Amino acid sequence: MLKTRNIFIDTQVFVANNFFQNKNLHRLAEFGNMRTVNLYITEITKNEIESNIKENLTTAQEEINRFKQQIANKGKIIKNIEAFKAYLDLPKLDINLSYNQLSHDLESFIENGKVVTIPYELANIQDVVNKYFNQEPPFSQGKKKYEFPDAIVLSAIENWCKQQCTEIYVISDDKDFQDYISPKIIPIANLKLMLEKINRQYNTDEIVWIHAVYKYNHSRIEQVIKEAFSEKLVDEIGFDIEISNVNIEEIFLHEPSLVEDTKSAEYIFQLDYDIIFTAEISYDDYTHASYDSEDDKYYFARRTNTTIKLSTSQTAEISVEAYFEDGETASNTQAEISCLYTSIPREDKITDELEGYLFQF
Repeated sequence: MLKTRNIFIDTQVFVANNFFQNKNLHRLAEFGNMRTVNLYITEITKNEIESNIKENLTTAQEEINRFKQQIANKGKIIKNIEAFKAYLDLPKLDINLSYNQLSHDLESFIENGKVVTIPYELANIQDVVNKYFNQEPPFSQGKKKYEFPDAIVLSAIENWCKQQCTEIYVISDDKDFQDYISPKIIPIANLKLMLEKINRQYNTDEIVWIHAVYKYNHSRIEQVIKEAFSEKLVDEIGFDIEISNVNIEEIFLHEPSLVEDTKSAEYIFQLDYDIIFTAEISYDDYTHASYDSEDDKYYFARRTNTTIKLSTSQTAEISVEAYFEDGETASNTQAEISCLYTSIPREDKITDELEGYLFQF
């Protein structure tokens, strides 16, 4: 059950959810729009979000330019192949235009979610300074000056709660926020856990039932995640290495969170899972290759095939389509199970793991 309908959203939530690409922020905004919950940020938080958007766009621009330069120097041959034209003609990233778009998305989120700004002037600066010198949360050794914005935000939230005689959830995976102790502030680690709490607040019998349906179909959910993970790994990994014949040896699903009840017999769960798999990997081995500085390329690289075993932790989103009827048990419920999304390891992560794996032998 919700202890309060008040929810503060930290900057880290926007960054962790890739700003507005992830549906969870939109799901939270819908609850805010319906006044199911009351959403809050501070002006400092908004400025931090905008600063992170600029920083991420700058990093993206640097990576795109680096990729285009690598293709121009080392992949000239693919200019002869029409299928690779899209890689060669990547559009220039206009940081200002892209920033304006994402900034507009932020304003739309605030408007649609009816997000209220807590004045940071409510912060008790004397209290913040005392915490700084006493090294009390959110201050810690090593990066004190960077923690002042967090300290001011937390102080403002706490004093706002005192004025309103209420409590507030603070969504953040930031350790400084998690360690902050206040009778008015209830820390919650991530957005999907918050959405689970909101969904459990209403239609209690239905929520209990759909969790039971999920649990009853645990083996089917494991299977659709395995299939989605293997398919995505083969299809999307393939720049420096190629993957085939993926075999899932073990999979462990962590507790799911119900992040969306669509009111149309579809329930969306999100969960983390641990997976161990083997796969055949084909890659260019440069161990005995020679580098020609004039041509800026390696010669005599040998295409190598090997089988490796890797373990990783990923995130999945599961759709459970089922119709709720009073008194119906999970075992009698006909449910359609599908995996809407799963993350996979980045290719550079697999490459690093591959190098470490080969180094052992």
